[in-house]
Amino acid sequence: MGSPRGWADRYVLADGVTTHYLEAGDGPPLVLLHGGEYGASALLAWENCIEALAERHRVLAIDFVGFGLSDKLRDFGGGQRRLMRRQIAAVLRTLRVEQAVFIGTSLSGRMLLDLANRSSAEWPIQAMAVVGTGLAAPVEAARLTLERFDGTLDGLRPSMDVLFHDPRWRDSEDYLRRRHESCMVPGAWETAAAASLRAPGRDGGERRSHVRPPARDYGGVAVPTLLVRGEHDRLVPQQTWRELAAQIPGARTVTIGGSGHYPQIERAGAFLDAVLDFLKDPTPDDTTLKDAPLKGAGGGEA
Repeated sequence: MGSPRGWADRYVLADGVTTHYLEAGDGPPLVLLHGGEYGASALLAWENCIEALAERHRVLAIDFVGFGLSDKLRDFGGGQRRLMRRQIAAVLRTLRVEQAVFIGTSLSGRMLLDLANRSSAEWPIQAMAVVGTGLAAPVEAARLTLERFDGTLDGLRPSMDVLFHDPRWRDSEDYLRRRHESCMVPGAWETAAAASLRAPGRDGGERRSHVRPPARDYGGVAVPTLLVRGEHDRLVPQQTWRELAAQIPGARTVTIGGSGHYPQIERAGAFLDAVLDFLKDPTPDDTTLKDAPLKGAGGGEA
C-alpha cells in the first residue's frame, strides 16, 4: 500500500515473525529504529524525516516486534531485546541488506551502541546516529512516568510531558490521540505491560531492557558515530551524554535546541541538517568533535 507522504507500507516474514516497515527511496540502505515507550512506532518516530532522508538513501523504518504493526510477541526466556535483535537481523538478511547506516533513538540507540561495541555485531552497522542516549540509564523518575501508563488517554498525558518540550507537541490533543491509538493497536499494550509479569521460577518480573545498567565502556565502538541530544531531554542529562561521547573514538555530537527526548519529531529540520551533514562524510576524526549546538527551530516540525 502506498502513502501520500512518499513511502510505502510493507510487511516481511522473516524467521517466523511478520515485521511491518516503511520504505522509501533508492541508494545506500538507511535503517531507522524507534524507541521503547508505550505506543512507539516507526511512523510516529520518523514520519517527519523519511522523505528528506529518502532523497539519497533507501530508507527502511522498521517496527520492532511488539510495536506498531509488527507481530505482538514477547520473549520471557532471553529478554525482549534479544528478540528484537534477532528480528532486525532476520529482516535485513531477508531484504538482502548487507551493510547499512542506522539511526536509533532512545532504546534502539542503546541497542546500536551495545552491538557496535562488540567485536562481532549482529547487525550490519556501517555507521550510526544515536539519539537520546547517554552513558547511564534513563533518569528514573522520568522513566517511571512512561512505564505507569494505564491504557487510558488521560493516563498517557504525563508521558507527553516527559518526551516533549515544545508545547506544539507536548500539549497537542490531536497528537496525544495519535499516540494513544498506537498504544491501543491490538496486543501492543499487553505485550509491553507483560514485562512486569512474573515468569515461573523467578523471583520477579522480567527486567525491562532499558533499565538494565548499560555498558560502562564504549571504547570498542569502531564505526563512525553521531550522538544527538535534545537540549531539554528529561531522560538523558547532558553530563551522562557527554560522558558517553568521551568514550567513543571520533564521535561527533550535536545538541538540538528547543527539543526534548525526540528532536527528530520536535525539530525535524535541525535534526535532518545534522544527520545529512554526518552522512555526507561519516569518517570519524582522531578526537571527539566539539558539540555543535543547533538552536534554530528548523523546518519540517509541523
